[in-house]
Amino acid sequence: MSLCVLCGLQALGDSDFAGVLRQLLSLMKPRAAKGEEGSSSVYSLGSRSGEEECGPDELLVLLVYLYSLVGEAQTADDEEEEEKVERELIGALTLVITRETELSPLLQKLTGCGSIEELTMERAHTAVEGVFDTLRELSHARDHLKQLKSVYTASDGVHQAMYRPFLRQVLEEIFHPDRPESPDIEHMSGSLTDMLKTGFSMFMKVSRPHPSDHALLFLFLVGGVTPSELRLIREVVSAHKPGTQVLVLSTRLLRPTDVPELLFTTQRLVPDIGV
Repeated sequence: MSLCVLCGLQALGDSDFAGVLRQLLSLMKPRAAKGEEGSSSVYSLGSRSGEEECGPDELLVLLVYLYSLVGEAQTADDEEEEEKVERELIGALTLVITRETELSPLLQKLTGCGSIEELTMERAHTAVEGVFDTLRELSHARDHLKQLKSVYTASDGVHQAMYRPFLRQVLEEIFHPDRPESPDIEHMSGSLTDMLKTGFSMFMKVSRPHPSDHALLFLFLVGGVTPSELRLIREVVSAHKPGTQVLVLSTRLLRPTDVPELLFTTQRLVPDIGV
């Protein structure tokens, strides 16, 4: 899986998004299932070892990663070509899912089928089309932001393409030594004094509270947090303001493979709060 993601990032740095999707399509080569020469149950990276092969679950993770950057990598002229490649990817993923020897828990939730015997080509195709509808929405997730909307810097021929995690950028804004006011991090008035200050700021320059004013910062991540993000938080805080204590709260501890399940099989606007 790590090799798949590396290939995707390198490709994204050198190509338009439609070209990246086409390269992803070219990585999808059938391999023989165990004990069945010539059959195809998953897509693989050429003739490499089984540890480096991408099955449907891993390919969905890679697609989520790529589409999270697409808004910054694509141009308007590429839309028609993108749609064409997407149709090819939908067909390819539909085929590989129907050729699985068994359905993973993610594929069971995605298709609504408990076993491969229940799965039809039509149900698989409908499920994959829904996946790409969600992916297109994902590509616009940061459109409303002003400063923190970019997590990707394209290659310029001298420097390699660079990925700057959104969480890292938020923390760097909070602990920036010059304390600039970020248009994407808003202070919400919580008391009468704060409300008065906010009102007076319309007529005179009033400094608003800053997240780094206090020695304790509560950071709540809705949807979940990964171990790598927890490590990133520790590294950024240690580098910018070591004396600050950060208390991280979240709805769950995530594995990368949890992300497709949350995106594609969960009613995100109707959360299950156990009531």
